[in-house]
Amino acid sequence: MANSCLCCQLPVDEGGRHHAKCLRALWGKAAAPKIPFAPADLPAKVTAAADHMSISGVQAKALVRLSNTSEIEVAPTGSTHILKPEPNEYPGLPAMENACMSMAASLGMSVPPHGLFPMSDGRLCYIIKRFDRTRDGGKIQKETMFQLLGAEDKYKGSLESVGKAIRVHAGNVGLDVIEFFERALFCFFTGNGDMHLKNWALLIKGRTAALAPCYDLVSSKVYIGNEEDSALTINAKKNKLKRPDFESLAANLGIDPKAAANSFAKFQASQEKLRGMAIDSELNPPMRQAFEDVIGERFRRIFPR
Repeated sequence: MANSCLCCQLPVDEGGRHHAKCLRALWGKAAAPKIPFAPADLPAKVTAAADHMSISGVQAKALVRLSNTSEIEVAPTGSTHILKPEPNEYPGLPAMENACMSMAASLGMSVPPHGLFPMSDGRLCYIIKRFDRTRDGGKIQKETMFQLLGAEDKYKGSLESVGKAIRVHAGNVGLDVIEFFERALFCFFTGNGDMHLKNWALLIKGRTAALAPCYDLVSSKVYIGNEEDSALTINAKKNKLKRPDFESLAANLGIDPKAAANSFAKFQASQEKLRGMAIDSELNPPMRQAFEDVIGERFRRIFPR
């Protein structure tokens, strides 16, 4: 039986644990880099959320790049990638994020190159290519919804307000609004209750703004059992969300009912694929099952029999 790629989760027939094409997309070469350090070697960068248990509040992130010797090196300036080691508080989180990002990519969403790689202690870390950098290292302006909306608390706001900001600023409103709506559905189906205002952003190039690619996608519900369905309100609710709430969101975004119905149908047809990707992920067996259970419960809520 073939291994699955530690980037896209699809079978690897050529041996190893990464597709050559996935490595080229991530690093520009078909060879996996060596990481000569372990999580303990990275400086702690832990921030505590005062009133909200948050995965993003405890996960360290290191800015890195590929050295001339094809090793990963920490690069406070001139970084091209972001490395996330496994936090002790949330075991398997790199594998969880990689699985969620691969799921989103499988549905056609905009996802940067990413993957799992062993650190010097053998534990897997998650690495994603920075989407706010140009090929020559220049910076692309990124504005989070926390900034655009002038918010004071990243957990206080609504997806309707995020959608309104997209409608005001995006150059291709139609495509970006549909993508935003489908990402909101995706976060619900995968149990992501941590998509706050800083996890939605626009990229600005000159006078053109567009919805930034996906980032920080995780099934936080697997780790935080009592977490709310959504970090931001949908139809004035954060919990007990059902299909009418998302239909209300689509209407608020100005999405044609037929287009919204197509988005629901797209997810309904993808249920088994998403559940299979949860089971085939690099998570440990109990967490794989917990992840699939979350997905199954969410689909039953939107598509009751």
